[in-house]
Amino acid sequence: MKIGALSWSGNNIGDDIQTAAVIQHLPPIDVFIHRDHLNTYDGPETLLVLNGWFLDETENWPPSDRIKPIFFGFHVQKRARANVARHAEYLKRHEPIGCRDPGTTEFIRSLGVDAYLSYCATLTFNAPAQRNPDSIYFVEANSGPFGDIKSSKGLKIKNVSHRFIDVPWENRLSYAKGVVETYGRLAKYVVTSRIHCAMPCVAMGIPTAFVGPDNYRTRIIDEVGIPRLNKPSFWNKIFAGKVANLPQLVDISATKSRITTDLTARIERALKQ
Repeated sequence: MKIGALSWSGNNIGDDIQTAAVIQHLPPIDVFIHRDHLNTYDGPETLLVLNGWFLDETENWPPSDRIKPIFFGFHVQKRARANVARHAEYLKRHEPIGCRDPGTTEFIRSLGVDAYLSYCATLTFNAPAQRNPDSIYFVEANSGPFGDIKSSKGLKIKNVSHRFIDVPWENRLSYAKGVVETYGRLAKYVVTSRIHCAMPCVAMGIPTAFVGPDNYRTRIIDEVGIPRLNKPSFWNKIFAGKVANLPQLVDISATKSRITTDLTARIERALKQ
């Protein structure tokens, strides 16, 4: 049996961060399979963790029988739910379905399929051995009127995007791995509107605030306990020199350990079958 991982189209490296997170727990990868074309895969039988956001091409479901799926960190976007529901028997054959968020968990259970809240593999990243934090990272969080300020309380201010345009997915995956490592080495504090920035950073022990939307897709932020902050309030604290008053590090060690144990156990069982 071959070992697979998901590839993606699009310009959001949050998807690639999810693939990088899963790869940590797998044997060496033999093949990358595009998330939106799993139904056309006709290669050797391949173990594949189905994690992340499904599905752009809503009719391209279910996956090929050549794929041996592990559903973990699975999220079904609302537009894809009707077609996923029509193929509930496919999910039933591969239960339990580990879901990234409460909304997907409830949806899968409504189909008569065993589902549970697995959370996301991006919560299993470890910080690099060499950590020397010197920066506050605004990751698609717009530092607003303070964008021209270069430092605060001795910390550099860095604005980062998780979006690319027309970059091959191989390059995005490499960048995704590098950017997570960079946060791990250099971020003293992170404020972001991206869940797949917030979760890796918290997992690596970085105090992190989330300023993105509050909806069914981002409820995992609240489940994990990552604080949501009002942007002006955050800016005022930083640039008034009150870094010490920012929210403290959220300890997710127990959650991280549970997720890691769950995912690695499911992979080991699948490899023995």
